[in-house]
Amino acid sequence: MAMNNFRVFKKCTLLSFAITLFLFCKVSAMVPERAPDAGKLLDMTYAFDEKTIYWPTAEPFVLAKLDWKVSQGGWWYASNNYGASEHGGTHVDAPVHFAEKGRTIDQIPLNEWIGEAVKIDVASKCSINRDYQLTVNDIKEWEKKYGRLPDNVWVLMYTGIDTKYYPDRKKVLGTAKTGKEALPELSFPGFSAEVAEFLVKERNIKGIGLDTPSIDHGKSKDFQVHRICFAANKLAIENIANLDKLPEKGAMLYVMPMLIKDGTGSPARIFALLP
Repeated sequence: MAMNNFRVFKKCTLLSFAITLFLFCKVSAMVPERAPDAGKLLDMTYAFDEKTIYWPTAEPFVLAKLDWKVSQGGWWYASNNYGASEHGGTHVDAPVHFAEKGRTIDQIPLNEWIGEAVKIDVASKCSINRDYQLTVNDIKEWEKKYGRLPDNVWVLMYTGIDTKYYPDRKKVLGTAKTGKEALPELSFPGFSAEVAEFLVKERNIKGIGLDTPSIDHGKSKDFQVHRICFAANKLAIENIANLDKLPEKGAMLYVMPMLIKDGTGSPARIFALLP
């Protein structure tokens, strides 16, 4: 009987050790040994100020300095108020933006904003046609070089428009006007409805993004790309900075939106961990 009890004890001890070792390895793999080197981090966010590009009908960014002075008590004190539309500058769209029953910003788990990113470089095509729309063939040409799009990936369209011209409103948007009178003059590249359908139905993507003010091209009147992506519960990023510096594959994208309850979008700090 004593020998049997010893064998049971030994088995339980070994099993406990194996489980502990497994959990230790699992957690260790998730926690980096140290912060990444600065050279491995790519900031992909435009600073928010009075020049930040917003949709022509949206409220622009306003920063009001309240106190920037030495207080009566003798210490320095600084404070600001700020305000703006959710949709401007480097920002994200939540599905509810164009899907009635879609998720709001605060309903999207943090892990969904983090994932591998691929870049589809069509800057040369956009330099010829600033109303260019990304095609299914562009995706398949990328896949010929790099393999099938990974699952749960961010698909980022690089147009070169923001890289060349941001924050020049006329050169980025196609017009310097604001308000509804600006809408007929909008002109910039975006995704096509066909490629949006392909990505949400034929590939398992996390979301899409690009370096222009909208995932739909400027001349769009029905915002099909927004509607297709958000009906499928996908995410979107607009006005991404430094896309020219992102490699075609292998980077990990971190998208950090402001946690706005019932938000349809949010300004975001975006950065990539380069391979």
